[in-house]
Amino acid sequence: MKRLLNVILKWLRRDDPKLSPIPVRAWSALLLLAFAVIIACHPTLHPTLAASSILLLVFAAGIRHWVTTVATDQDLQRVGNEIAYVGSSTKMSVGDAGWVIGFAHLGFITAYLYSALAVLIARLHPSQLKLPIWLALIVVWICFGSLPIGAFVGGKMGRSLCSRWRKRLQRDPSPAEIKRILNLIAFAITLVAGALQAWPVVLQCIA
Repeated sequence: MKRLLNVILKWLRRDDPKLSPIPVRAWSALLLLAFAVIIACHPTLHPTLAASSILLLVFAAGIRHWVTTVATDQDLQRVGNEIAYVGSSTKMSVGDAGWVIGFAHLGFITAYLYSALAVLIARLHPSQLKLPIWLALIVVWICFGSLPIGAFVGGKMGRSLCSRWRKRLQRDPSPAEIKRILNLIAFAITLVAGALQAWPVVLQCIA
């Protein structure tokens, strides 16, 4: 976790025209840290999905607010520069590898703590466990062990999208085109948030 925080601070302090403005990077870092806190603090599925959905909605609203009222043409150009920089290669960078390692550490620590909690419940209050202890441990390690895999896949997908947007910006590098891309990102985030809100209802209907 300390290594992950050092990577975040170094990324935030770096003032490079190829990178987005510092407020944009700080907002993104807060989103990732908030997700880490949610994963570490919520023991059940429904509260985790609800909190994640609210967080994504706030993030999407922040993007729209920044694009429409705060961002200058220079800020938008810096965002476009970062999109072009990230999209220049689909290979994982050192920073991307740092995120994957950080999520791997977080997933291991969280899975270890939940495993210890499950073992204690199985010994002291076995009637409270809905699953056999061996199956509960497998579910815990699969869920939290998928964090670095999700970070890796998300990083590769992000670079692939940035590569496509880079080609669009090469044809039209105007601030209006960058705004369209950012609004598209906000819309996609809103859809994901809605899906997370609806998922518990779908599970109840299936059950």
